[in-house]
Amino acid sequence: MEIDYINGVKSSKIFGRSKYQMEIFSRITDVKLNIIEYKPVADILKDRLNKSAETYEATNTSAEGEPGKISSFFFQTAFNMMDRMDQYRYVHEIKGQLKEENIKHITSQELAYTLKGLLNYKTVLTCFDLIPWVYDKDRSFLWKENMKWMSTADRIITISEFSKEEILKYLDYPEERIDIVYPAVDHNLYQPINSKEILKQFNISDKDKVVLYVGSETPRQNVPDLIRAFYKLKKQMPNVKLLKIGESQSSEARLELLKLIKRHDLNDDVIFVGYVAESEMPAWYSASDLLVYPCEYAGFGLPPLEAMACGTPVITSNTTSLPEVVGDAGIMLDPHEDERLAEEMYRILNVEKLSKNMTEMGLERAKLFDWEKSAQQTMEVYKSMEKGR
Repeated sequence: MEIDYINGVKSSKIFGRSKYQMEIFSRITDVKLNIIEYKPVADILKDRLNKSAETYEATNTSAEGEPGKISSFFFQTAFNMMDRMDQYRYVHEIKGQLKEENIKHITSQELAYTLKGLLNYKTVLTCFDLIPWVYDKDRSFLWKENMKWMSTADRIITISEFSKEEILKYLDYPEERIDIVYPAVDHNLYQPINSKEILKQFNISDKDKVVLYVGSETPRQNVPDLIRAFYKLKKQMPNVKLLKIGESQSSEARLELLKLIKRHDLNDDVIFVGYVAESEMPAWYSASDLLVYPCEYAGFGLPPLEAMACGTPVITSNTTSLPEVVGDAGIMLDPHEDERLAEEMYRILNVEKLSKNMTEMGLERAKLFDWEKSAQQTMEVYKSMEKGR
C-alpha cells in the first residue's frame, strides 16, 4: 500500500504534530509514503536575505521595547501575502505529485484547504484540534477555507475524545467516520533517568528544586499565570527554579512575559532553555521535580504524558483534553487560579510521600499510551478505506 502523504511545510524540527506522524509511521512497515511537502516563500526569502522575522522585529522596536507598530503591520501584511502564495503553490505542487491510485492523507487541519483539489480521491485528514477557529477566533481566509473543506474528507483521524466532540460541534460531519488515535510515548526513550547532570549547564545545584514547563508562549498556554504562581512559590521556597523548554512561537508574548518576569524580580530564577532535541527530553523531565502544564485549550497535551513516563509529578489544567491524558495520576486545577497552583506546587515539592505516589501513578498511567497501538489503529483506517468502507 502507498499513501500520498500531504505534509505541508518541510522542516527538520520535531514538534507535537510532526512527532505524532513520525512515531506512527516508523512503526508501519508495509506502507510506502509519497511525501509531498513545500518550502514557504518566506523561508526562501529569509535564506536569501539571511535575516529572520525575529531579527527584523528586534531592529524595529520602540524605546520601550515594543515592536514598532507601523513596521510590524507591514511585516505581518507581507507574510500574510506570502502565506496565500504558499497555499496556491502547494495545491498545484500536490496535483503534480499525486499518484492516482493512492489514498491521500492530509496530515493536519492546517492543510484542509488542499482537499478542494482532491474531491475525486479517497482522503483522510488528521485533525489534531480546532484551536485557531474555536479558541483564537481566527476568521481569516485560510481558516474559512479549512473549515469549509474539512468536511469533504472521507475519514478524519483525531487525537482525543475532546477533539472529536469539537469536530462534531463545529463541523457537519458523521460521527462514524471519525477515528480517535491517541498520541503516545516511546517507552524505550521516555523513562526515568537517575541524574540531574543536565541542570549543571545552568548552574542549578543539587539543593535547588526545579519546576519545568514545556511548550510555547501563545495565549492558550497560560504561561503568565504560571509565572505569577511561581512568584508566590518563590516567596516560600527561595531555592526553586523554573525552566521553560520550547520556542516562543510569539515574539509579542515573549516581550510581555519578560516584562512580567522583570516586574517580579525573577530574572535569575526563570530560565529559557529554548528548543531541545527529542533525544534529550527524558533527561530534562527526569531532572525536574515537577512539570506544570497550565494550558487552557489542548487537543491532547504531550508534555504531561512524557513527564509521567519519566516519573515526574504533573500539575495540569482541568480543561479540554487534559483530564484524558493524566486521569487520576496528576493534579488538575483551574489554570487561572494561580494561588492554588502555588499551593499545589509547594505541596508536591515538600511532601515526599505525595511526590513519590504521583511518580508511581504517573508511570502506570503512561503505559496506557503506546505508539505501536496508535500505528495499528492508523493502519486499520487505511485498510478500511482501501476496501471502500
